[in-house]
Amino acid sequence: MKAWSVTDDEEYLFTTIVFAETRGQAKAIAMGTDACEDVDFIHIRAVRRPMLDKYYRGNPEMNWYNDEDRTAMVRDGMHCSYEVEVDQDECERCSAHKWCSRYEEVMDGSSRWYE
Repeated sequence: MKAWSVTDDEEYLFTTIVFAETRGQAKAIAMGTDACEDVDFIHIRAVRRPMLDKYYRGNPEMNWYNDEDRTAMVRDGMHCSYEVEVDQDECERCSAHKWCSRYEEVMDGSSRWYE
């Protein structure tokens, strides 16, 4: 199985990692995820993430709430959505904060958050 980063190609608000053999299959799986549940098939962007292939464990989607999955995704460049307010305590407790590009912003108070 191949790992794919999937997101709405118009808004880029949320991204998730799904596993599928083809881009089309990845987009179809993405339609059943929180990140793309309200997005039409033609507006889902799927990009290969070969570094994450090894994390396939039979599930169609990586789990952001699983520490191992989250750390792998953050090491591959993901971070919490800017649509989600993250406070310093929450950021400090995150299992992946050492690799997170947003961590420094949150800790020094420069993180942008949209209401």
